[in-house]
Amino acid sequence: MSVPMLRNLVLPFTMSLLSWQVTASCGTDFIPIPQIQGDSEQSPLLGKTLTTQGVVLGTIYPGSKQPALLIQNLKPDANPATSEALLIADGPLANLYQPGQLLQITGTVRELNQMTALTNISASEICAEQQPVPKLQLQLPVAQLADWEHLEGQYLQFPQTLIVNDTYPLARYGEILLADRRLMVATEVTKPGTEAQAFENQQQHHEIWLDDHSNRQNPEPIPYPTGGLSAEKSVRVGDEVRGVEGFLVQTKAGYRLLPTTVPQFTAANPRQNSPKAKPAGALRVASFNVLNFFTGAGQTPQFPTKRGASSAEELVRQQAKMIAALSVMDADIIGLLEVENNGYGADSALATIVTLLNNQLGSGTFAFIQTNEKPGTDQIKVALIYRAAAVKPIGEPVLNSTGPFARGSRAPLTQSFSHQASASTLTVSVNHFKSKGSCPKQQGENSDNNDGQSCWNASRVTAAKTLASWLATNPTGQQTSKQLVIGDLNAYRMEDPVTTLEQSGWQHLPGNVEKDAAAHWSFVFKGRSGSLDHALATPALAEKLVQFEHWHINADEPAVLDYNMEHKSKKQLKNLYAPTPFRSSDHDPLVMDFKF
Repeated sequence: MSVPMLRNLVLPFTMSLLSWQVTASCGTDFIPIPQIQGDSEQSPLLGKTLTTQGVVLGTIYPGSKQPALLIQNLKPDANPATSEALLIADGPLANLYQPGQLLQITGTVRELNQMTALTNISASEICAEQQPVPKLQLQLPVAQLADWEHLEGQYLQFPQTLIVNDTYPLARYGEILLADRRLMVATEVTKPGTEAQAFENQQQHHEIWLDDHSNRQNPEPIPYPTGGLSAEKSVRVGDEVRGVEGFLVQTKAGYRLLPTTVPQFTAANPRQNSPKAKPAGALRVASFNVLNFFTGAGQTPQFPTKRGASSAEELVRQQAKMIAALSVMDADIIGLLEVENNGYGADSALATIVTLLNNQLGSGTFAFIQTNEKPGTDQIKVALIYRAAAVKPIGEPVLNSTGPFARGSRAPLTQSFSHQASASTLTVSVNHFKSKGSCPKQQGENSDNNDGQSCWNASRVTAAKTLASWLATNPTGQQTSKQLVIGDLNAYRMEDPVTTLEQSGWQHLPGNVEKDAAAHWSFVFKGRSGSLDHALATPALAEKLVQFEHWHINADEPAVLDYNMEHKSKKQLKNLYAPTPFRSSDHDPLVMDFKF
């Protein structure tokens, strides 16, 4: 790892330090900014009224109700643990002085929104003009998180190429998370516990939030990428950003960089309009969490639905994006998750999906698996649809609504199929384990143990054990060595539920088909990429795998590009939406090809 250049100051003014002139009102009796900042989170001079001097760096949040000025020590001190800059919390002054002016200023030391500031300004004078603005070059990762406190308020330049890691707050607050690499969920690549904790602690040294230098909410246009976000012009996790520089500020939410120049965005992670082509003669299986597809059929009024679309117009928008994704997968069997559990009637969510797909691909192309019993009591269910010309269901579709699947984890659906082209039989089980959120109120085995696996891990482990035992009985009545478990297990690659299935003899895909299996992801959460969606196969089926892909149409995209209409202007409703696969859900589909 590279060492941060915490004192690699750009000092073009070194030769001119002796040439500036102090006006009559500027004296030599003042407290230097580093002494005001101190080497801890709070100023050692808190509450004192004093005089200091500094070069104006610029104004933060210009044009807002609370603009403020940043000034920096003329000459850096010898202590790297003290910041060289100071916030001047005075709106009129922010609009009065210009970058490069050396100020002498008197006020009272306060801590405002985590930043050391001078308030109640009683005097201010220009001591000199046209002083070069001090700029510090910083290379990520920082050596320690405390380094950010030591740089508070300073003008930073990042000479390296940075990578977009999160865009979730982009539309609301104009923020994106940058780092020197794609940051992974700790338990995607390391074991839960101390190893995962150490990994995550280290990853925090690699990131910085880029703000839009505005305190407006729901900015329009949305600032990133350069020129504004639209349905056709996205900024994806994995894209590159160059020329990042600006002021480092601290807020209640943490440290933010307020840019002073326009960053340069490069689409280093371009969209793929469809998955890789299916090899001739192969059987393609896919798994797709469709993010609460609810039609509201059977409820009065129909809208808002319990979890999905809040209006008929939103439903049309949601359907268009979902079908755009499903129709180009070229899959023969698709496991669906988060489908409304409202039966199998013509207006049900599952029947609606198949009808819309067939309208797109041709009548009778797809059909769905129907069970005799209701798939559990949850508002959502798992489902299976299939291409009638490619596979034929054999045996009975079966559900397991016992034990952990009676409440929490959704009832798994298992069906055997005959692959028409090869006459091979395989059994597919689609699953959706208990989520990580809504932690139990009482402390117990399902509480968050701070090992990286979040809440309800014990419940998911029980679900994995129960599933493995159940599938070992060949519940569909079909004897076949080729069996497949797919779905959203709400556990990352190295977590207990996944390893429990592996210990039961299931092989995690893609196995050896891809050299870097840990680089797969289907979900981005709080700036970390990982896969909650998995495929595990019996050895006899795993050896037939010829291609495996997480089709990155959703997780890497800004959430605001989805079908929802809330908090969007009329212009944004048009510009941010397109009936394409991108941001049709929050999970990426899994697509895998087997050749018998």
